[in-house]
Amino acid sequence: MRLSTPSVVSLALALGVASCTGQIGPGDGDSPENDLQNVCSEEAPLVVPLQRINVLQFQQVMTDLFGDGLVFDTTFPAPLHGYPYSTFSAANPVADAQVKPIMETVEAVAMQVADRIPSCAGDETACATDYLTDIATRALRRAPEPDELTILLGLYAGSRPEMDYAESVAVGVFGLLQMPQFLFLFETQPEDGAAPTTLDGQEIAQRMALLYWNGLPDDELLTAAQSGGLADADERLSQARRMLADPRAKRAVASFMREWMMVKGHTSDQHAPDLQAALEEELSRNIEDALASEDGLRDLLTSSRTYVNSVLEELYGVPSGSSGPDDWRQVELDSNQRVGILTHPMLMSKFANGDKPSDILRGRFVRVNLLCVDIDPPPQGAQEEQGQLTPAGATIKEQSQARLDHAVCGGCHRLMDPIGFGFSAFDGAGRWLPEVDGQAVDVAGNIFPPSELEGGFNGVRELGERLASGAEVKACFARQWLRYTLGKHETADERCSMEAISSAMSLEGSSLSDIFASVVTVQAFVDRAPEVK
Repeated sequence: MRLSTPSVVSLALALGVASCTGQIGPGDGDSPENDLQNVCSEEAPLVVPLQRINVLQFQQVMTDLFGDGLVFDTTFPAPLHGYPYSTFSAANPVADAQVKPIMETVEAVAMQVADRIPSCAGDETACATDYLTDIATRALRRAPEPDELTILLGLYAGSRPEMDYAESVAVGVFGLLQMPQFLFLFETQPEDGAAPTTLDGQEIAQRMALLYWNGLPDDELLTAAQSGGLADADERLSQARRMLADPRAKRAVASFMREWMMVKGHTSDQHAPDLQAALEEELSRNIEDALASEDGLRDLLTSSRTYVNSVLEELYGVPSGSSGPDDWRQVELDSNQRVGILTHPMLMSKFANGDKPSDILRGRFVRVNLLCVDIDPPPQGAQEEQGQLTPAGATIKEQSQARLDHAVCGGCHRLMDPIGFGFSAFDGAGRWLPEVDGQAVDVAGNIFPPSELEGGFNGVRELGERLASGAEVKACFARQWLRYTLGKHETADERCSMEAISSAMSLEGSSLSDIFASVVTVQAFVDRAPEVK
């Protein structure tokens, strides 16, 4: 059976969808001690772009609508590369390259749905109307408009002469799942120059469900939306905490955390397949422990505990105690070998040059993802320029010092390289090598301004403890979650408000769940500023 038909609404939508900044605030970058509450006294509404559901959300929504067991053989468009989070609006366009994959994926789902549509013993048109109305109400996260339902029933009626009842209804489903109203989070948006607007209950409910579950609102959330309860920040917080206790939320926030760590989908040629699989499972267990911890961010940045099987026992050099790759146990590693996620081999191999460590990449991860300082990509020809700065055979630190001394390169590299020095005892595979040729590896590093954490440190253990003790890192984590939530990076004009909002979020509690839940209480979650054109 093929469900494609010329009468299906087309997906070709008319939607238009060199220096280092080193800035953490709207004022002087060398004055990070400024009190943000004095600088940013109000949480101004933000412009929130139109977002399309991503592949994880699509698959969960399909399961919510039609039940378990659907097979997703075709590829719903994955987020474009080059964006920090899979929720970013710009990472999920609907252009020529995405239209065909969306249609093929939707068709494959609809063909399976045909086998799940209840039989009709009476008036088939009435049965089709009831079914498509119910599915559309759930899929669109609101009741369908009359013209929307007319389109779906027209697809059913046009197919019925050539197809059986269930197949014809499935053609209606095929059309529904291509509608922009399904694919996008349509929200109330103010006109240019108008006052900010506030989302209604159903719009808030759809955003919360897609954020915490990658799926659809349940009955309790819908009831709160319809009663007006979601207009109250305390009610939203209560619902968020309830939703975070659901297993679907653990999957959703764990996905965010892998994206925040920049290791989602990462594989390294330094890791054999069995080692790669073991590291993936180990990281999943580390994340699960952090989510259950009273101070999960500190654990992520400092804990020396981890989980090993027979494969990881060999990598970490711990005594054998596992019967095989499926036998896991918790161990305490040397406190310098394991500093939370900072020294996890997946991160170490991600931020490396083959089997060699990269002070640039590792320092950049800390500066950008943990301290929220923007650093522009290197200019064209940077690699060639490096080759001219130092002679062949220069050590990593000699190469870095040449970059730091360079009039153009030094500004950005000052923010990254000295932090990366602290990771020098970990090779490109993430193995701990504190000595080379009998000599201790130099792991002295430095955090230069802008940062409240500035100063020297010796090794990644001292770095991790310092990062975990600073309010700056916690506020940055909250800001990363807010970016993920809103599907965008703040503009220069919004930086002040974004800092005030994320700083307030970080004060709500010490657990990761506190930060994840607090995002729904800020006005930026429900208020929309007009886009300046």
